[in-house]
Amino acid sequence: MNKYSASMVSHAFWMDEFSEYIDLVNEGMSEEEIRSKSIDDNYFKQSSKSRARDMFNVLSKRVNSLDKDLITLFPSLDIQNQRLVNLISIMNINTLFKEFMYETYRDELIVGDEKLNDYEVEGFFNQKMQESDQVAQWTEKTIGRLRSVFKTFVREAGLMKDHGDYDDVIRPLIDFRLEDSLRTNQNNEALAIFLGR
Repeated sequence: MNKYSASMVSHAFWMDEFSEYIDLVNEGMSEEEIRSKSIDDNYFKQSSKSRARDMFNVLSKRVNSLDKDLITLFPSLDIQNQRLVNLISIMNINTLFKEFMYETYRDELIVGDEKLNDYEVEGFFNQKMQESDQVAQWTEKTIGRLRSVFKTFVREAGLMKDHGDYDDVIRPLIDFRLEDSLRTNQNNEALAIFLGR
């Protein structure tokens, strides 16, 4: 049985910071050097040391979850494909979000409906509450916040557009180099999600 986490309720998409972190990695900085720059020098301009530490911890997990060639490729991608890489890193470290993308977003591309209604998002969480004792124990407030964060992240990745009680689902224009990298590293789930198959 999958182990789920609700920690995403306190995270943001952090696209600018994610890009800056990857730039530091590509400049040859070690994780410890980036940690010091982030926390001691407040590189990501957070309001407190604890927030700087939290952001560093999340960003380092995201970036460390990526294959090295994807990190090297990242600066040469357009912003839309860079957002997809950020989304991949989030899926890599959060099983529930990856399942949402695979079971709910991908289904919209396959079916061709390309409209994601609020009741479909609720349906995903209701299904997970039935399948997982862990999710079933979360409060309605936590589930509500997760629903909101999941939709926000997909919108910020450029894959959905908000229309109130539904979202237009947008098929990404994936750079062939990103697609090749995902194939080479056998990230078949991400390929299936973005290609809708």
